[in-house]
Amino acid sequence: MVKQIDIRKYRKMEDLSLVFSQGINILSGTNGTCKTSLLHIVSNSFQEVNKGCPWVTDASCLTAIKKVNKLINPKIETLTKGDKTYNDPANQVKGTLFTVEYYDHPSLEFRKHNSKANNRYAIKPYYGKNRGDTLPFCPVIYLGLGRLFPFGEFQNDEAIRGVKGELPSTYQDEIKTFYEDFTGISIESSSPQQMGDFKTRADFISDVEGIDSNTISAGEDNLFILLTAIISLKYYYEATALSHEVTSILLVDEIDATLHPSILYKLLKLFEDYSNRYKIQIICTSHSLSLIEFALARKYNVIYLLDNIESVFNMETPDIYKIKMYLHNISENEIYLGKKIPVFTEDEEAKTFLKILFEYLAENEETQSFEAIRNYFHLVEACLGAKDLKNIFNDNYLLKSTLQSICILDGDQNGSAGMNQNIICLPGEKSPEKMAMTYAIQLYENNDSFFADNGTPVNLGYTRLYFRENILHDIGNIQTTINEHRAGGKSIHGVERALNKKVFSRHETFFNLIFRHWLHDDNNRAQILTFYDNLISMYKKTAPFHGLNPNKIERINALSRTR
Repeated sequence: MVKQIDIRKYRKMEDLSLVFSQGINILSGTNGTCKTSLLHIVSNSFQEVNKGCPWVTDASCLTAIKKVNKLINPKIETLTKGDKTYNDPANQVKGTLFTVEYYDHPSLEFRKHNSKANNRYAIKPYYGKNRGDTLPFCPVIYLGLGRLFPFGEFQNDEAIRGVKGELPSTYQDEIKTFYEDFTGISIESSSPQQMGDFKTRADFISDVEGIDSNTISAGEDNLFILLTAIISLKYYYEATALSHEVTSILLVDEIDATLHPSILYKLLKLFEDYSNRYKIQIICTSHSLSLIEFALARKYNVIYLLDNIESVFNMETPDIYKIKMYLHNISENEIYLGKKIPVFTEDEEAKTFLKILFEYLAENEETQSFEAIRNYFHLVEACLGAKDLKNIFNDNYLLKSTLQSICILDGDQNGSAGMNQNIICLPGEKSPEKMAMTYAIQLYENNDSFFADNGTPVNLGYTRLYFRENILHDIGNIQTTINEHRAGGKSIHGVERALNKKVFSRHETFFNLIFRHWLHDDNNRAQILTFYDNLISMYKKTAPFHGLNPNKIERINALSRTR
């Protein structure tokens, strides 16, 4: 519901404008850049929905949501209640401190209002005569850092008590289903529990002996709280008759805390889906570089705040490269920042493999110097077939004048490579998806260490049994479908490739693990080093056109390829 916040002066923020999307917004930046304060500004900009609101068709939802979530619509004064002395948030600035522009409500100007309590102040609209100022109604669930307090470290047993009231069983079941999907823990019965003033969590038992709400990790406890919040706002959406662009808001401080990246990314995809379906605006803070990279790739709205000692400023058009520069505290002597060599591939599967291949080259001892130029390649967001790419890169005029780029075809196009035309091929001798499937079957049949106990694939659920019953079954169906086409006299042109892509997409996480295993297989070393040398040759050829130093990296000596 918040469209933009224009800050005249509040804490370290001055003359700062921040734009928010209706979907997921990620606030990041250095410490002390007022990210949590921004969450409270958003929450402070609304009033709590009550049973008298005419659009609420099921008033019991408001009580239930408040029972199972710790903080609903907190105000800014909760930030200042612990100050030892009065801290003026505006440094003697009078009048409007900031203006909030809404998606479906007139803009409001906010001013400081000193509280009667010592060292306290509130931030309120003017409420001037004939102004008609009123805070819009909107439920705001705020998940602060208190949710991260481990249950096992909480010493005050007397402050732990059950909460009367819970979500309807339909929504409880939805939370349990998601929780089992995320963690593998099947909850048999649960009820809300208040853990002092820190958080409201779930008190539950599971179908596994020794696993319950008292023994799960802090991350698993946190996950349940996050799922409860998003499902609560779905409940609100379904219990109201609103046509607003945004009907509720979820604020999460340090969303990445205690969560493994794989769980976090899965959770964010769920948030994205529910945000779209149930009109929930989500604003989170995070210091995680991998989360920021994920958010940028998903086209979330990323706001990156920079500390300028006395003030804060917003990074314009943030991207992962600029952010990395600030995170590593390096200056503009990174003169090549923003200069990229376009790289064309055939499809998304090729881009996926190439990204993993780039990671491998940057980490592998023989090729780790690749890290120096890794970020100078831009994978073009376009899917063109091998034939079209070859036609483009064989156009000498384009190649010499404007298309100083690199074309990387799939491995099955190896005979089409041409260094003079800037065309090279991926290792693997097949299309990436076909190579991954063939190699996966080989690992399965050889009972390879890929499926070993305590390995990453098995820990993610990809056992040999799972592979046989699910992935291998899908791969086998490809040939079955092709045979059916033949028997029916139908054309099979392009059918196998299309089916391969479909299976790859369905099991992409697994095949990404297969790619990584293939890259570490010593049998493929020669192919990988050949590709690496070809790529470096292409870099040296195209770098000067893009203002990059062609001597920043050297090819591998051919003698090093033999052991």
